[in-house]
Amino acid sequence: MKLDSSVLDIWVFRRAVPEVQYLLLHSSQPKADRYFNGGRFWQIPSDFVREGEKVVDALERTLGNFGIAGGALWAAEHCYTIYNRRFDSMQIIAVYAAEARPGEIRLDPEEHGEARWCSFDEALSLVTYRGLKDGLRSTREYITGPAEPPRELRLR
Repeated sequence: MKLDSSVLDIWVFRRAVPEVQYLLLHSSQPKADRYFNGGRFWQIPSDFVREGEKVVDALERTLGNFGIAGGALWAAEHCYTIYNRRFDSMQIIAVYAAEARPGEIRLDPEEHGEARWCSFDEALSLVTYRGLKDGLRSTREYITGPAEPPRELRLR
């Protein structure tokens, strides 16, 4: 089994009134059937940093795959480790945050069946994986919660 440290998660958010909203993606049934014994779940944009690619470029590429025009990009000060059965590997996943500009979310129907903007509490209740929950908490603590997020965490 390999250890893969090139994986990234992106908590996409928008500063809506009256509260910040976070983007969740519901896995498609074909994806669930193929890799997860039919179990569908809520997740966030995720991808790999390609060999020789800079993290900011990987974040922008991943956001672009969903039609998301990113504003600021942030390091969310969180990493977690999982076994990913889809790739048969242990993965160390770094968590980032991106402020989305208005626009429609584009989904690949083989991967995701639905997109939803959620409050913090709703997003926390919908995601089932501990790494996603902890990443959301870190995103709120460092980036979406403070009136002025730490400038040193801003990547773009």
